[in-house]
Amino acid sequence: MKLFQELRRRNVFKVGIAYAVTTWILLQLTDVVSEILVLPEWAPKLILVILLVGFLPALILAWAFEMTPEGIKLEKDVAPDRSITNRTGRKLNFTIMALLGLSLAYFIWESRFEQKAVDPEPAQNTITAEDAGSLTDSEQATTGDLAAATGLNENSIAVLPFTNRSADDNDIYFTDGIHDDLLTQLSKIDAFSVISRTSVLEYRDTTKNLRDIARELSVANVMEGSVQRAGDRVRINVQLIDAETDEHLWAEIYDRELTTSNLFDIQSEIAQNIADALEATLTDSEIASVGAAPTDNVAAYDLYLQARRFALGETMIGYQTALELYKEALKLDPEFKLAWIGLAQAHITNYWSYGGKPADRDLTREAIDRARSIDADFPELYMAEAFYWYWGHLDYDRALYNIDKAIEQIPGNNEAHMWRGWISRRAGLWEQALESMNQALRLNPRVDFNWVEYAATLAYLHRYQEARDAYTKARQVDPDSFWGKTELANLNILESGDIQSAITLTAGAQHADEVNFIVSYLNARLAARRFDEVLEVARNIPDEIEIQRNFITFREMWAAQILFFMDRKDEAKDAANAALFRLKNLRSQIGEDYRIDHAEAVISPMLGESPAEIQARISKSFASKPEDKVEDLRVVQDHARIYAMAGMTDEAIEILGPLFSPPSTISVHWVDLDPAFDGIRTELEFAALLDRHR
Repeated sequence: MKLFQELRRRNVFKVGIAYAVTTWILLQLTDVVSEILVLPEWAPKLILVILLVGFLPALILAWAFEMTPEGIKLEKDVAPDRSITNRTGRKLNFTIMALLGLSLAYFIWESRFEQKAVDPEPAQNTITAEDAGSLTDSEQATTGDLAAATGLNENSIAVLPFTNRSADDNDIYFTDGIHDDLLTQLSKIDAFSVISRTSVLEYRDTTKNLRDIARELSVANVMEGSVQRAGDRVRINVQLIDAETDEHLWAEIYDRELTTSNLFDIQSEIAQNIADALEATLTDSEIASVGAAPTDNVAAYDLYLQARRFALGETMIGYQTALELYKEALKLDPEFKLAWIGLAQAHITNYWSYGGKPADRDLTREAIDRARSIDADFPELYMAEAFYWYWGHLDYDRALYNIDKAIEQIPGNNEAHMWRGWISRRAGLWEQALESMNQALRLNPRVDFNWVEYAATLAYLHRYQEARDAYTKARQVDPDSFWGKTELANLNILESGDIQSAITLTAGAQHADEVNFIVSYLNARLAARRFDEVLEVARNIPDEIEIQRNFITFREMWAAQILFFMDRKDEAKDAANAALFRLKNLRSQIGEDYRIDHAEAVISPMLGESPAEIQARISKSFASKPEDKVEDLRVVQDHARIYAMAGMTDEAIEILGPLFSPPSTISVHWVDLDPAFDGIRTELEFAALLDRHR
């Protein structure tokens, strides 16, 4: 009993309590700081061991020494009347209370932070069986027992954009690159259904809870993560969460030396751990594929990630920058097959989207062949081959063969399915196109452009209500995107002749740098006979979008047509001659080209050419056009307009009649509003044609 009283008198108990609370606070601070400084995994454990070892010496010091006004002395050297242990004890009481207050504050902050990050609000998001019938498929996706009824894949995963924890904010490209690579690797695994990068990107820095995100993406599981890079080390922190129950199915921190082998080993381990958590089985080939590093050179890999980020911007300068970065990566590692594929894709995109220079197509072939010499069988190679044959040569059979080979290896890749849809559509395989686009949308429901393309395919087939539903989906994803607004404007004119809504939807599109948006703006106002307005916009079409891969749209061509509609025939002829001069110069630069043939046919009525000359130009245009079922629809529609503007009624009727049946891009409403047909509207046979299809 005397010992206990002496321990109390000497404040040994209070020192022990203060030491324990301080140890807890220091460990929490260590956990936070270790993420910022990318400390190794053993660092917090070492600090804990040091603090535990120091506990006993602290108690011994409290027993053996005492604070006095003259400083610290051995307890035996302090006279009883000089002892101030009571005063020291009161100070320790205040210290302990302050430390406990700090501990409580930290505990409350951490609890609220974690709840904000992952906890749903049950009252808001609970969906009953009675409600299920009124919900869309995506809204029913995370409703617990309703999952089976809605066909939700229990192994479906949304990997949210990783947080960049590196000290350098510019390292976001590295963090995004790791995230993209992980998505690519996971999509190769047949057991998983992985939502694509473009769908999850909108949830970067989101305030939505995980249940809402999972409902919107129609997934059962959500993965969150962060990446920290410091010097030659990298730390990747990931956790997999059941979106319905908020249960943490699995979490791990990977702290490794920064090598490409380690990065892809981590991805392989993540895939295996996800499979274990979801009770799925991976094949040996899937495990090997996920863990295969494409290069051993970290610097080359870093340049590759930077190049890929620029390419994702889908701009001319972005692709040009990507080309340079891919080349630099290949200087460091000429055997880096994915960098060769990236180089090929940048070249073929430049060919298709920015001028159609044969040199870009040839460089694409060289890059693909170089990648094939390194590895003759990997999905990215087949994807690049598909792009090359589709965009480079409009050879849809070869393109489909290669895209199907890619899908065999990456069945969960939505991009591959969407490309299969585009290629099938160009080949005239309309139902196959819809099937592939549907699959892409199931895998990736949050890309407005994919919904727009699906809707456009339905519109070609005159399935207008289905197309309208798809456009609605596109605008739900991004209500401000001109892809959805301009295409919906076109549909409104086709289906019902609704000019006013088309004008409203295309407001502002004349300022875009995308030719399709400007054309939709012009067409809506031409239908409304707002000629002065469209003439001004047409005369200011930017130089860089006048020449497209599949057509030429010189500003003088537009001006000639608009002036023709305004009955300013002399001015129209002057504009047409200016366009003809530019087309002849272009022909001298690039040689014979179907785009030039077609453009010359378009301006022939404004030039005042004879019916025989116009017929010759149209015949040449039709003969030189590529084998492309989508392009056919546009070309033939233009031919009907050319005949009508030239007053060649019989020819216009002959070519226009079949276009009222699907697939086509016209309707009676569209013909009623198009000023190109104003000159033949009073012709009885033309009026009868419209009445038959009205």
